[in-house]
Amino acid sequence: MNTKLMILASPGSNHGKTLLSAGFAKALLDRGDRVTLFKMGPDYLDPRFLQKATGLEVRQLDYWMLGGDGIAAELTRAAAVSDVILVEGVMGLFDGSFPVAQLAAEYAIPVTLTIDAAAMAQTFGALVHGLATYDERVKVSAVLANRVGSDRHGEMLEESVRAPVKYLGWLPRDERLQVEERHLGISSSEEQAQQCARLVAEVVAPMLDALEWGELPQRELAQVHTDVPRLSGKRIAVARDEAFYFLYHANTDFLQEQGAELVYFSPLHDRQLPPCDALYLPGGYPELHLSALTVNTTMAEQVRDHILADKPCVAECGGMLYLQQSLEYAQHKTSLIGLLPGNAVVGDRLAALGYQELPDGKLKGHTFHYARIDDAVTDERTRYHDGRDGEFIWRRNRLVASFVHWYFRSDPETVCNWFSGGAE
Repeated sequence: MNTKLMILASPGSNHGKTLLSAGFAKALLDRGDRVTLFKMGPDYLDPRFLQKATGLEVRQLDYWMLGGDGIAAELTRAAAVSDVILVEGVMGLFDGSFPVAQLAAEYAIPVTLTIDAAAMAQTFGALVHGLATYDERVKVSAVLANRVGSDRHGEMLEESVRAPVKYLGWLPRDERLQVEERHLGISSSEEQAQQCARLVAEVVAPMLDALEWGELPQRELAQVHTDVPRLSGKRIAVARDEAFYFLYHANTDFLQEQGAELVYFSPLHDRQLPPCDALYLPGGYPELHLSALTVNTTMAEQVRDHILADKPCVAECGGMLYLQQSLEYAQHKTSLIGLLPGNAVVGDRLAALGYQELPDGKLKGHTFHYARIDDAVTDERTRYHDGRDGEFIWRRNRLVASFVHWYFRSDPETVCNWFSGGAE
């Protein structure tokens, strides 16, 4: 039996893709289907919301970081254990250097649109028609209106949609579906996320049989073996709590596939750093937890001692900020671990956004942050995928730190060298 696929996309951000993805996944799960959810693009926040809402482990599909072969591998792995694969798009259907439309065309996956119709009527149909005819390789099969004010409003929207696109129905304006947004994206409690999924599932469950699906034939996935895993016998302590949770599942899988034992710890709550050979400090929201981080001096000292003992550490964005001299947020400046020379400031404007790579073009990742470090420049920098100078890279002993969130599978040799303390 072949696995069915569908893409949920929109004209842009903030049209309700994530809510609809959660609702459709919940409705399919309630029906008894085995579901895999993917998020297109490098985002952490939407996958975290989806995971809270549905209990599913949500992974990224991204042409820049994974490449075409990596995307094929992810889809093939999912097809082996799923009846249905749902892919939430990134931004608008055709937005970006690597849009979700590229995936739709390459795999002939039908697209279901969700559009915020709160401030429009018949123009809704014109917008749908434009998206459906913009690229003949991309099949827009259906549309669902979001934030509809009344039955009559929904009827006007339906009347405006031209065949062959199917009008599925509409989701009403509902304060219970308003979720908190932080400066990097969607945020909510697990309880609220599950409520949103349940409410949307009630609306979309009757639509499931009207959806159009593509098919991904199940096939054997070629296995790549190494004679000796590069991190065999290494114990890596990974920070994971409310302040540090921007983790790709694919990255932790990679470390384990390379033979590493992972042990998780909380810089906020734990007093002892687990015995380990290497540290991984991922990104997150340290600025929201500065008091707890600074009060936990025992943990800070042990992280400092680990790095000064010449043991490997990889720090990304929020994890890197934790190691700087200080961090200022909401006009409050707090001293931090102080292993790196910078004084960071989290502002209310986006400081950097875009795909990044090491200068040799192998290890890839992305950056998205509101923090600045203006007083600690380095000679070593990444570069944007279009060739511009990118983020600074700080090193001390066997520490490698940057604003960049790396995708480890893009360059196994470099990543394994970092965590094993070998060559750069």
